[in-house]
Amino acid sequence: MILQSRRDFRLELMTDTELVERSRQGDLQAFNHLVSRWEEPIFRFLRRHLGDREEARDLCQETLVKAYVHLGTLRDTGRFKTWLYQIAWNQCVSRVRRRRSRGEISAAPETLEAIALREVPPATARLDEILAARGRQGALRAALQALPEEQRTAILLREYEGLTSEEIGEIAGVSAATVRTRIYYGLRAMRRALRRQGLLEPGLGSETE
Repeated sequence: MILQSRRDFRLELMTDTELVERSRQGDLQAFNHLVSRWEEPIFRFLRRHLGDREEARDLCQETLVKAYVHLGTLRDTGRFKTWLYQIAWNQCVSRVRRRRSRGEISAAPETLEAIALREVPPATARLDEILAARGRQGALRAALQALPEEQRTAILLREYEGLTSEEIGEIAGVSAATVRTRIYYGLRAMRRALRRQGLLEPGLGSETE
């Protein structure tokens, strides 16, 4: 038991890259540590996009299984995080496409923001605080929902999941500069929409534009 505890402790101290390398050598316990490290972030990411807790949990498990099965195809073990998010994102896109092909009207965008707004991200914290004080957080959800998908996704991945522009670019298949542009114009569009409704005075919630 003591030896097992020491092994667990050593695994906890390992980087993702080290755990991936051990996992590829057949160390299932190393992969279990990767799962414990990333299962919750991946679940949150899927929940926000799908708007359904159980569906997100199922896709999260599918994502982790795919990661385990295809771990040998990961060329750069240092990219495990973005690779895992990319698998999750592809799973999410496939699920949404199936919904649309069945003629289902997904309520995911609105639910996505409703869930996300339970947490306050850095860049939108000021907007959130201002509107919360005025009892108008629903307006922020609507502003997010009105954005083009690529802008909304970039904002959520950056501000709620903490990914860098480079990581988001790898997931979305675009450059980091494109990601930053999407975030900039997305946040600007949100602020303008809120000001048109009289919910923000000029200069509040952002830098001077």
